[in-house]
Amino acid sequence: MHMTLRHRTAGFMPAVFFVWSAVACSSAVAQPAIPAAPPAFNNPLVQGRADPHVTLQEDGWYYFTATVPEYDRIELRRARSLDDLGKAEAQVVWRKHAAGPMSYHIWAPELHRIDGKWYVYFTASRADRIWDIRLYVLECASDDPLKGPWLERGQLKTGWESFSLDATTFALNGQRYLVWTQRPQEAEKQQTSIYIAKMASPLSIAGPATLLTSPEYPWERVKYDVNEAPAVLVKNGRVFLTYSASATDANYAMGMLTAKADANLLDRASWSKAAQPVFATSAANGQFGPGHNSFTTTPDGKTDINVYHARNYRDIAGDSLKDPNRHTRAQAIAWRPDGTPDFGEPVADQGAVAAKPLFRDPVVDGAADPVVVWNPQRQRWWMYYTARRANTPGLSGVTWVHGTKIGIAESADLGGTWSYVGTADIELPPDMGGANATHWAPDVIRAPGGTWQMYLTVVPGIFTDWKHPRGIVRLESTDLRSWRNARPLSLVTDKVIDASIAALPGGGWRMWYNNELDGKSIWTADSADLATWTQKGKAVGDQAGEGPKVFQWRGSWWMITDVWRGLGVYRSSDAVTWQRQANNLLQAPGKGADDGVIGGHPDVVVSGGRAFLFYFTHPGRTAAAVAAKLDGTEQRRSSIQVVELKEEGGVLTVDRDAPTRINLIPPP
Repeated sequence: MHMTLRHRTAGFMPAVFFVWSAVACSSAVAQPAIPAAPPAFNNPLVQGRADPHVTLQEDGWYYFTATVPEYDRIELRRARSLDDLGKAEAQVVWRKHAAGPMSYHIWAPELHRIDGKWYVYFTASRADRIWDIRLYVLECASDDPLKGPWLERGQLKTGWESFSLDATTFALNGQRYLVWTQRPQEAEKQQTSIYIAKMASPLSIAGPATLLTSPEYPWERVKYDVNEAPAVLVKNGRVFLTYSASATDANYAMGMLTAKADANLLDRASWSKAAQPVFATSAANGQFGPGHNSFTTTPDGKTDINVYHARNYRDIAGDSLKDPNRHTRAQAIAWRPDGTPDFGEPVADQGAVAAKPLFRDPVVDGAADPVVVWNPQRQRWWMYYTARRANTPGLSGVTWVHGTKIGIAESADLGGTWSYVGTADIELPPDMGGANATHWAPDVIRAPGGTWQMYLTVVPGIFTDWKHPRGIVRLESTDLRSWRNARPLSLVTDKVIDASIAALPGGGWRMWYNNELDGKSIWTADSADLATWTQKGKAVGDQAGEGPKVFQWRGSWWMITDVWRGLGVYRSSDAVTWQRQANNLLQAPGKGADDGVIGGHPDVVVSGGRAFLFYFTHPGRTAAAVAAKLDGTEQRRSSIQVVELKEEGGVLTVDRDAPTRINLIPPP
């Protein structure tokens, strides 16, 4: 038995029994058991939230707060599991003032339950003096902190006025303590150190502060001399106090102090300090600058969890404090035989297990031809897709694949699940079919200057057969929802479909598309400005195919096409000459829901060194249904699926029946 502080806080003075029991019982167990299979989390748990604080309460909820990238408010959310925090609704419980104290730099909130009330300890400054950073407190007497009301209790005084931040509190042996970061009174240069003091109440300290640690080792003094963000974990008869050091970029790392639980915690000599960081950047795992952590446990209390923030890239453009991509993550803590924590190194993001099927259009049930892009305004991944009218009755011939608008789905959990948004607002002139035009197979790219361009296959009407013109149209957007300024591209014939655009290493762009009048081969065109395109000829013509997707990954160019017997794969070193792979992907039916048929028309998203293949299926087009020439709603409906690509020896493979953990990292 043990007690993890900062997630199950005792009252201000009571709960002595529980604290005493934690110390006494853990002392009797010399070597705590190390879990055979520590839990893995769907990291990152919460996008764009730094300085995370999680508290697991007796009601079974994880309560979460953190610094928002706008530095202007305090949010709370809760979930039954850590993995669900990213999908939980965030409730704003307080906003910064317009001027004066608490009007700028709202940082590092922590939520604590003390003597039946809730308290948020946070950092704030003034809009007119933005580096006058101080500690402040909010109080809520309601049982539900998300509903409030929250009252301002003013500044938490520490004994002298200087730059101060990152307060936390914990109770041990009937005494509550405050631990925080502050610039020393007699500091010769700008630095921050960590202090501890007893508390007289949740709103005040009860005596002089003790300096616990200042930056002294080289790893604590990279760019800035920083010790900050204390967090406390009590276990095995000891108090472990972690902190973060150095600049808030890839150099950020966690250190640790240790004291005996029955020692005088106000005596600096009671504490020992690790000479090396205990948790630091792992370039191999794509985790940079881990730190500003808090502690919690699994719901059963058996496994201790380190909750922290980190970025998934090293290089930052501009001021690291203005970079919004410090995301909240969680990782199980191992325990050494001597009873000390082993934080390991930050694990690579794996993400949530993707739903199967990944998405079905709730209106027409004919989602196909997906393309996935990051929507920076929504801070969500968006999927555009052809929305065939699969469940519309009375449509003869191939009318059901005409008259379609481009559908949009959205993912709030980095690609694991998707929800319907609606259809894209696309405006076409009368000579392109106007409001009656058919929209197929878009590709969407971000152009220089930040605008968006869609390359859309357009059929100028609704038809019962395939004997009509179709071409590729370029549209522009600033919000990814409304698309205007339609311009047709002059390509090799009047029957071309399925554009795929990629930027070339030497500058400019290349488009691959299907030329239906040349045996459905794949042709190319190049552009220096995304407006004027020059024909470059045939790229692949050894077999018929459509829906090309071209991307770079693992040192090669790849092209995947829909060949109606699964997906054909080609590899190239220069994006000009292509070598075909012997085996198709997704030709053998899968076993998952809606996945027991061949896969078609792909998109690929390369993220964090991994590659994810999005494709669609017609679940009702089984071999038996095709042999019987069935053509009902079940054969027409289609679903979107996703699977991770694997590469070995220049060959791409997939395992469509294995769970796909997906983690689409937003671009920096």
